[in-house]
Amino acid sequence: MNNDNTKSQVKPLKGAKNMKEVGLVEKVAVCGKQKVDALAKFDTGAARTSVDKTLAEKVGLGPVLRTRKIKSALSKGQEREVVKAQIQVAGKSFDTEVNLSDRSHSKCKVLIGRDLMFENFVINISKEGKPPEVV
Repeated sequence: MNNDNTKSQVKPLKGAKNMKEVGLVEKVAVCGKQKVDALAKFDTGAARTSVDKTLAEKVGLGPVLRTRKIKSALSKGQEREVVKAQIQVAGKSFDTEVNLSDRSHSKCKVLIGRDLMFENFVINISKEGKPPEVV
């Protein structure tokens, strides 16, 4: 039985030693022919990582490997170009495939999906403060 004087014990996740704690929004670097800092949002609802098309052009990502149909809450599905990129976040570097989308409406030009989060990051939603500034 758990009485009011005892705290519940939370066991760490298996493999959590190698996982970095991040907030919902973090500063990342997107690397292609150039390296550019940007804000990224960690989205547990997104299967794949996505980069803004304009940022991808600025960084020099490409060539396009293929297109992939992406389902979202806002649409039944849309074809997006897929390119290789290097994403640096929280001291870790990932060579991965990302899809390109129009994120001009958002301050976060990168959406980190479960493909990069799995076994790499723990999201702490209680991390407070302003998102990091990106020049």
